[in-house]
Amino acid sequence: MNARRGLILFVALAVGAAAVWWWRANARDEILHASLPREPAFAGLSAEFAQRLSTSDQLIRRGSGGTAALAELGQLYHANGFLPEAVQCYRGLAQLDPANARWPHRLACIYAGYGQLDDGLPLWQRVIRVAPDYLPARIRMGDVLLKLNRPAEAADAYAAVLAREATNAFALTGLARIDLAAGQVAPAREKLERAASASGGRIGGDLLATACEQLGDHARAETLRARAKASGAFHDPPDPWMDEIFDDCFDVYRVTVAAGFADHAGDSARAQRLIERALKLDPKHAPALFQSGTFALQRHDLEKARQDFEACVAVAPDNSDAWARLSKVSLERGDQAAAARVLAAGLARNPDSGALLGEQARRLTAAGRHAEAAAALERAVRVRPDDADTLVRLASAYFRLERLDEGAAALRRALAAEPEHPAALTTLTMHAIGSGDEAAAREWFRHVRAQPRVPADLAADLAGEFRRRFGREP
Repeated sequence: MNARRGLILFVALAVGAAAVWWWRANARDEILHASLPREPAFAGLSAEFAQRLSTSDQLIRRGSGGTAALAELGQLYHANGFLPEAVQCYRGLAQLDPANARWPHRLACIYAGYGQLDDGLPLWQRVIRVAPDYLPARIRMGDVLLKLNRPAEAADAYAAVLAREATNAFALTGLARIDLAAGQVAPAREKLERAASASGGRIGGDLLATACEQLGDHARAETLRARAKASGAFHDPPDPWMDEIFDDCFDVYRVTVAAGFADHAGDSARAQRLIERALKLDPKHAPALFQSGTFALQRHDLEKARQDFEACVAVAPDNSDAWARLSKVSLERGDQAAAARVLAAGLARNPDSGALLGEQARRLTAAGRHAEAAAALERAVRVRPDDADTLVRLASAYFRLERLDEGAAALRRALAAEPEHPAALTTLTMHAIGSGDEAAAREWFRHVRAQPRVPADLAADLAGEFRRRFGREP
């Protein structure tokens, strides 16, 4: 009798376990199928993209692909700009694979991009519970809380980042924003100086300029604004879980832009890999060719740079920057004749190109043909009236031609375009010393001393020239 009861109990348990398994499998399949977006119209899509979408979709419908196929589907949709479809996939993945924080993180990023901050916030809170050391999620959560006017919670998010990475420039900048909103300018400046030091001046420079201005350090503020104007780059926090989606992107423009962001972030290996992918997608895509040539020039691979820039101007002859860089490559390879031919060909196609006119002026100056160099630079300034570097070069040409007043005027225009431009300041200081205008020389030298981008040895040389000319300290 006991044996019989034991057998009955065993069978009951087995049946119960099988029922639970069946229920769970059935529920899992229901989630998988509910997470499948309707396939887009494939006309105009990359054949490989369409094939991979269809394959993953069919695997799930046949019950053999599972979570892996849905993950591939979600990344494919996300990488190629099909965001509603990606959202549908990620919602399912967040249920089926709850231990993987990628899915709620990517979903939150999409919501934030739509401005749905209240939808993104609980997802990032979930990410942090599952992956507490994934700092991009904490930074993004802090930014969202700040936008939602919840500064105390935002400060906690940023502080948690700094507890794990004490020099994180994005978290320091976030805390500085909170300080500035509370009128705590000095603590904000201290944090922003640390952020600038940690990021090579790339992060928080605009806010640091504001803080310096409010604290009365106007020279530093002007220098920072000029530097921000020169860089012109916006930097998102590095985010590997978002960056990796571009390995499945079939839009050459999007891949090229991603390569540029990777380069700005200092990840040259990833930038190179992405630009190679872009050119595989479209070997004649001019922006990708230009970017590839630029990367090659950075690593001093002159032959590769020459090939890329030549291909770029062949498909986009109006890309004057590519002509200018191709000419520069020829010079660096020691081929003066080729450099001259390229420059002439580029100017024939783009007669008003500031980049090419500037390059032409550089060659004319090297040959001692200063009047022609000045004429080329005057044309370049008409094209780019706010280009401080070109205005400084024009001033130098005027000084060589003894057109001193015009040279000084060009330098003042350069300072109007880019306040505290170091070359403009040092040249105006030397001009005032040479002209015997002690008051002007002293005033310009004050700006030179306040400009951190002026090398210390150059400032010392100017001080020595001042002493020799006027017999006293500047």
